[in-house]
Amino acid sequence: MTLRSLSCAAAAAAALLLPRASAGQAAPPPPRTRTTVDLGFVSATGNTRLRTLTTAEQFVFRAAPWTLTQTFAIVNSYTNGAETANNIRAGLRADFAFSEHLRLYAVGLYERNRFAGIARRFEEQVGASYGALVGPTHVLDVEAGAGRNQQTSPAAKVTGYWLGRAAAHYRFTFRPNTYLDEKLELLQSLQSGPERRINSEAALVAPLSTRIALRFGYTIRFVNQPPDTTYKQTDQVVSSGIQIIF
Repeated sequence: MTLRSLSCAAAAAAALLLPRASAGQAAPPPPRTRTTVDLGFVSATGNTRLRTLTTAEQFVFRAAPWTLTQTFAIVNSYTNGAETANNIRAGLRADFAFSEHLRLYAVGLYERNRFAGIARRFEEQVGASYGALVGPTHVLDVEAGAGRNQQTSPAAKVTGYWLGRAAAHYRFTFRPNTYLDEKLELLQSLQSGPERRINSEAALVAPLSTRIALRFGYTIRFVNQPPDTTYKQTDQVVSSGIQIIF
């Protein structure tokens, strides 16, 4: 067989295989509803008595062009019988899609973390999200917006200010249901106070079955001006547990 014959045969094989490969790579449409629950628990006895519970839940409802997302998370820890961590976060977000790439969003958030000087915090945000990459392997969203923060310290000191927000969300999918996720957020006061917050949430998820997966997470929360000098600027949480998908 001549070189020309081999080239023609290779071209014909490629013509037959490429449409199938492209069809196989097409991402299936997302489900109308999806609920995920993350659970992690550590218990130790002996020289140190330690108990830590981490729970997170997310519910997503899609009715094009709308997507509604509800979240709830709690970290609670006791060391030698004394509470050493108590962090609760809850949120509700609505996205309206103009196209595959462009969306508007509105968010309402609540947080309580008295060990970081937050008796309660309410935050409302609006903005735009642009899908720079839409998958299936790589997903990248970049967001910009503004909002209002109202916060009360354990000493009943109330503060409030307008803020600007910039954020990015990247997901790399190794194979179906196995992915690396990173969310990065910058919140900057737009008023006289120079308060700045940076939040980073990384997660690695690997499935055990179609409904259960292992999840490893690393969260960093930084604030340049804590309520007073008794609080540190940075909180870090390393978590591992299982994720249940409904």
